[in-house]
Amino acid sequence: MHRARVLPVVALLSVHCADEPANGFSGTSAGTTQQITNPQSSFPDPTTAGPTTTEPTGTTTGEPTISSTTTDALTGSSTADSTTSTSTTSTSTTSTATTSPPVCGDGVVEGDELCDDGDGGEDDACLADCTAGQALLVLAGAGTQPALFARFVPGVGWSSGQLSADLGETALVATPGGALGAGRRAGADVDAENELVWTTWSKGQPDEWTDLDPVGAFGFAVDGPGLAAVGDTATLAFLGTDFKHYTAVLTDGAWAPFGPLPAGMPQIQAFGPSAAALAPGMVETYAVYAGDNGQIYYSLKSSPGGAWQPSMQAPPPMIVGALTPAAVVDAMGDLLLAYVRQVDGKIAVVKLLTPQNAWTVETVVDDLAITSSELAFVVTENGTLYLAWKGYDNDGIYAVRGSEHDDWGAPFTVAEPATVSLPPALARGVVDAHAELVYVTGGALQHVRIVDEDPSAPAPVPGATGLKSRPAAVRVQLGG
Repeated sequence: MHRARVLPVVALLSVHCADEPANGFSGTSAGTTQQITNPQSSFPDPTTAGPTTTEPTGTTTGEPTISSTTTDALTGSSTADSTTSTSTTSTSTTSTATTSPPVCGDGVVEGDELCDDGDGGEDDACLADCTAGQALLVLAGAGTQPALFARFVPGVGWSSGQLSADLGETALVATPGGALGAGRRAGADVDAENELVWTTWSKGQPDEWTDLDPVGAFGFAVDGPGLAAVGDTATLAFLGTDFKHYTAVLTDGAWAPFGPLPAGMPQIQAFGPSAAALAPGMVETYAVYAGDNGQIYYSLKSSPGGAWQPSMQAPPPMIVGALTPAAVVDAMGDLLLAYVRQVDGKIAVVKLLTPQNAWTVETVVDDLAITSSELAFVVTENGTLYLAWKGYDNDGIYAVRGSEHDDWGAPFTVAEPATVSLPPALARGVVDAHAELVYVTGGALQHVRIVDEDPSAPAPVPGATGLKSRPAAVRVQLGG
């Protein structure tokens, strides 16, 4: 990993706002679907058999002998010794023991079982038949070509296909029924360039995605989209072509009209150089964005379909420029913001303690955690934090693991490819990994599984080439 020597200067946009109201647009629901093509042992008794004397069943002629046969418990080979005797003939018998076949549901992973949690449930990481109960979904744009979708299931591998249209930026979020994806058209159709579209994936039909449909009439963006889901309600955020922040809500398969994200006063719409990031909690949703002055602002709606509160400035003292901050809500319901300081490129984190409505002081993750591009941020079920980024002055992909907002380990290298890379995406780990990381380098999608601070070797996703935008990734349930 390389330290920055010369940092880019990002010109700050002047603070401005407009009082014109947002236009109301009606949403549409998705239609037809896209189909993809998916690609007991027996062991000898460990006790050495000794000589066994038996009465011969036939008659003997001449001098009888005692025959002793010994069987090796590991190799199964035998040796025989003969000595002179006066009355009987002795022979030896060899016994073997066999293991029982694996029993799915006994809580022990055996044989060809991928997992065995012993609970017989269909709504967790392991299904009742001891196969994976979770999958990793990925969306990525391929310029003016149809966008890619891919699915990884441990024990099965990857399957992939193409969506019904081209996409630039993409977003993904898990829903109770499967997943929701959104993106901006890349421009194969000039009239549709930068139009916001959406698609869904169902765990009941895991090989299909619905056709891409417009989010709403005249829904065009210059940055974004971002997605978040709370229960059955999803929220989309984007930066409009007028550089104002908008959001929309999806309920019962239909999008409500676009609405403005308010600035410091409800009647004033928020501006910014980049789209807002969304972070869902148990019932609340946060929107976090960089303002025209390079500071971070956030807004909150306390229920899935509720109204956004006026934006407030977050306390980080450093200007972040035009990069969208990364945001997650932890198990305690506290909001964590990760951002890149414009002055030195270092990654820093602050936390909003919700019961006290108070912010912590800024924590620099590590002096070597430096970048000039977007961050990926995820919190696992046990509260562990992962951040990932592209190198400041190279195409390397790096990550760091933390136990709290102010307690981080040393950054570790995920990959240092020789081809041009895009910023990575992170998702919660599937089955036996803590986190899943995907990134595009040389136009090809790569996958890395992370356990603690140990990343696997990058593995190319079959058929995922010609990609031109940062991927989006999310973990989903297959059963339940």
